[in-house]
Amino acid sequence: MIELKNICKSFGNKDNRITVLDDLSICIDKGEMIAVMGKSGSGKTTLLNILAGIDFPDSGEYVFDGEIVKLNNAASGIRFRRNRIGVIVQHFALINDLTVSENIEVGLYESDYTSGQKRKAIKDTLKDLGIEDLKDKYPSKLSGGEKQRVAIGRAIVGRPKLLLCDEPTGALDSETEKEILKIFKRLNQMGATIVIVTHDKDVADICNRTIVLEKH
Repeated sequence: MIELKNICKSFGNKDNRITVLDDLSICIDKGEMIAVMGKSGSGKTTLLNILAGIDFPDSGEYVFDGEIVKLNNAASGIRFRRNRIGVIVQHFALINDLTVSENIEVGLYESDYTSGQKRKAIKDTLKDLGIEDLKDKYPSKLSGGEKQRVAIGRAIVGRPKLLLCDEPTGALDSETEKEILKIFKRLNQMGATIVIVTHDKDVADICNRTIVLEKH
């Protein structure tokens, strides 16, 4: 499903250039659940951002579903992610002025869904995640675990092929983490390909395999 060939990425100016990814090549098969681990500064989040089309490599080739990905600005990245990729971040990134249902609907931004299809997708997602009773609440009234379920809902409402997760359990207590990991496992069993950046061995242990990045 995904092939990265000789990906390089650096930050800074020519006098103070920091290499984060250096000649990285990896393959991820459809239906895999992958953990990405490594020390801080090893490029884990940068890798996730490149996979999502949020950031772009300096050189190398990114192949998604058999097609070479060529992106160079935010607009092209949004078009690339649409209906393909869902992104989950550690601190939820919910919009405080929107209800749970409205936050999930954000995941359908610029989708080609009709109004009726959006309503059904949101309703189905609320049901799948067991948060139907929270649909009219605002983020300030939710627990950490409930916020993460909403963030997951926003990422999966469009039924993307690929789910990218950046430390998705880092802000959760151990019991809530277990519940969230069960959701990821179930989504994977339903066919989603999942890449999880984590420092947590318990998270890595539920994955099919682990990719460890070295700091340069």
